[in-house]
Amino acid sequence: MGWPFISNNKKILFFILFLGAAIRLLGLWHGYPYSYYPDEAHFVKRALSFGSGDLNPHWFHKPAFYMYILFFEYGLYFIFGKIIGLFSSVNDFAVSYILNPGPFYMIGRLTTALFGVGSILCVYMVGEKHFKRKSGIAAAILLCVSFGQVVACQDVKADIPASFFAILSMYFLLNYLDTHKIRDIVLTSIIAGVGAATKIYPIVMLIPIMISIVYIKLNQPIDVLTKIIKSSTLVFTSIIVFYSAYFFCAPFSFIDPLGFSDTFSPFIRLIKRIMQIFSGTVIEKPDDFIVTRTGVFGGFLDYFKTMVDPRGLGLVIFSLSFLGIIWVCLKNNIKMIIFLLFPICFLFLSVFTQPGYAAPRHQIPVYVFFTVCGGMFVSLLIEKFKSKEKLITILFLMSLIWPLLFIIQHGIQISKSDTRNLAKQWIEKNIKPESKLLMDENGPPILFNEKALKKSLKKIEVYDSNGKGQFTTHYDTYLKYQLLASKKGLSFYFEEIRFPWWRSSYTKLEISVMNTEYDKDMANPVRPVGVNNYDYYVNNNFNYAVVVSSRYKRFFDPKRSVKKKFPIFHEFYSELFKRGELIKEFIPLKGESNGPVVKIFKIR
Repeated sequence: MGWPFISNNKKILFFILFLGAAIRLLGLWHGYPYSYYPDEAHFVKRALSFGSGDLNPHWFHKPAFYMYILFFEYGLYFIFGKIIGLFSSVNDFAVSYILNPGPFYMIGRLTTALFGVGSILCVYMVGEKHFKRKSGIAAAILLCVSFGQVVACQDVKADIPASFFAILSMYFLLNYLDTHKIRDIVLTSIIAGVGAATKIYPIVMLIPIMISIVYIKLNQPIDVLTKIIKSSTLVFTSIIVFYSAYFFCAPFSFIDPLGFSDTFSPFIRLIKRIMQIFSGTVIEKPDDFIVTRTGVFGGFLDYFKTMVDPRGLGLVIFSLSFLGIIWVCLKNNIKMIIFLLFPICFLFLSVFTQPGYAAPRHQIPVYVFFTVCGGMFVSLLIEKFKSKEKLITILFLMSLIWPLLFIIQHGIQISKSDTRNLAKQWIEKNIKPESKLLMDENGPPILFNEKALKKSLKKIEVYDSNGKGQFTTHYDTYLKYQLLASKKGLSFYFEEIRFPWWRSSYTKLEISVMNTEYDKDMANPVRPVGVNNYDYYVNNNFNYAVVVSSRYKRFFDPKRSVKKKFPIFHEFYSELFKRGELIKEFIPLKGESNGPVVKIFKIR
């Protein structure tokens, strides 16, 4: 039996998957052919760097498996492009990325979206096989129109693939609770390990895995000593299998000393965080991210607000999921308890390690579990009120119309021409190439000219002759490809205004290189940060300044402390707006363009 009005359950599932794919693909074009979300470039550039033969990512804030997937796809793209005449050589392929990175970002975004649609299918499988009838379809619908999950599917990021592996791993763990077969627990551990090699989130699966093994073994009709030996052996085997899969998919997270440190240091940091919290010590470090740090209670409140926010799960989906969680908690069912262990442990670990730092994309692994609970609650209502089944179905679907429309509206809007792309076109048409520009980082993507690139190449030769830094390995090669690209398109000499977002403050009135161990861990130390005063740029013959609201607005917001912690940026932008001559402004217009306000000043 299927849902009302349609007799075939698989037809409904196919429609949900089709709808899920369509609304995720709708927003894939944001910024095209460029990306204005810096995290995307991390994955794409490192995947391309593997083409040098060096498979070590040298950067371990995220494990490398998703980068390897992209590398494989880019390899296929290169082969296809060479066959049809797009590229004549590897150099040609690399230069094509600099001149037109659009296809590279689209390949990555399509891959993320595919994992997102796969997550909808996994949610259906978990609900339909392991919980109440029709809960799989309801859960799939809820995840399909979860705004936070949809938006995360439109970026080259590892959050969605990691959540896919987490829910798929849970599917096989629930199988193990039914079958008690070693095969299922091995599959669970392998998939969780692959997920952890994508992004560390699925490491939380080790908790329900170990508890499930102990529960099954303790309930077997054997003596206590045998129970202990068997459960300990299987737990140990599962951990070995987990880390073997992790190693196979991201080997340099273990081989490289920095990778090894980043892989296992979270355990030490977690213990330190918990000790700090319970001892009353201030959690924020002097060089920490600029976020509103809170205590544990504030962290949970922040997490709740982010979940309920329309850009997270939204009020409707969260409410259904929360009611489903309450119902699950009231049932004395081991499968339901094991299922809830992941989101509960994930939530507690998130709050304890980073209180006050909740963001919709950081909650992606929770969404897939919460929507299953929401699906269970909807199926429970239908079961309890069978005579009202059609009415409940209609009300359920109607409650999701607004989230669906919100997603569609967002996808259409972000697919419009980006103001920075429009500004780039205007600059190339109206500003002479010999001009000297000052540019906000992440502003219009114009090309550096030969003079600017040779200056950067000289810096990297002096700074890192061995090329072994996280952000400097292969950087000289990337600059050389930019040199080749600069000869094929319009290029300019410009310097960037770089904001050290990873610092809690910065007060130097100068352009400086930040190369402490912490700085080198967060950004490329060869690229200077900071800004000087307006007169400095006048005296050094800069002709134009190009600034974007996504950068300068934060320094004028009275609700934020950034103005006080980074006074030089506030002073520079204030002076620029007073003394510079605004010659062009690009304002995003609803239905026509998207992005921040871009202002182009003539420096007088």
